[in-house]
Amino acid sequence: MIFRSRKQPAVTRDAALNAKPRRLVDVALEPDESGGGRLKVPLSPPRWGRWVFRLPSGATKTFELDSIGAFVWRQCDGKHTVQQIIRKLASEHRLNLREAEVPTIQFLRTLARKGLIGMSVKTDARH
Repeated sequence: MIFRSRKQPAVTRDAALNAKPRRLVDVALEPDESGGGRLKVPLSPPRWGRWVFRLPSGATKTFELDSIGAFVWRQCDGKHTVQQIIRKLASEHRLNLREAEVPTIQFLRTLARKGLIGMSVKTDARH
């Protein structure tokens, strides 16, 4: 039996900027005095490892966010596009678009890798 991985369609830059990030975890951002905050995400072992990995009840992982990270997190509601988040960040923090774009995209990738957000991407089906 041969398993083949599904090839993901290539996502263009425009499609990525028009993607709408949304939170996959239902946790509140606990603000701190610096304008940032903390996300306390409940931990659970993978289904296949529940009998091996014993976690204490109420175990959490904490993510510390600076003020820009907290701003981006609040915008990940499934309504704002990545481009809108970048523009709003640039406007509110007096940055040019490039200064806002690079860290925002890197941070969104990190959130996605950690399983905290998902991205709704519309791809061109004409290929």
